[in-house]
Amino acid sequence: MATKQNFFQKVTFSNTDFAVDPDILIDIRYATQSFSLVNEGTTVIEYSFDGVNLHGDMTPETPTAAIFFDNRLVTKMWFRVPLGGASLVRVEAW
Repeated sequence: MATKQNFFQKVTFSNTDFAVDPDILIDIRYATQSFSLVNEGTTVIEYSFDGVNLHGDMTPETPTAAIFFDNRLVTKMWFRVPLGGASLVRVEAW
């Protein structure tokens, strides 16, 4: 049985536009691994999977504050805080 590696990091976002390069690149080695992103801040964070189009938001204290992915090998994500300020995202892979 292959050994899985766990990952944990907290990242603060404060940019009001999507950056040129992705804010998060998750390259998972095993197809059975999962990962989550949780907005632990108090500000809405918007995200994109291509750095151009808005694909959703992570609104604190609502069901959309967290995003969960299963069996996704490579994920590039861009984040922005449209109203300014900063917000903290917890990234976990297992």
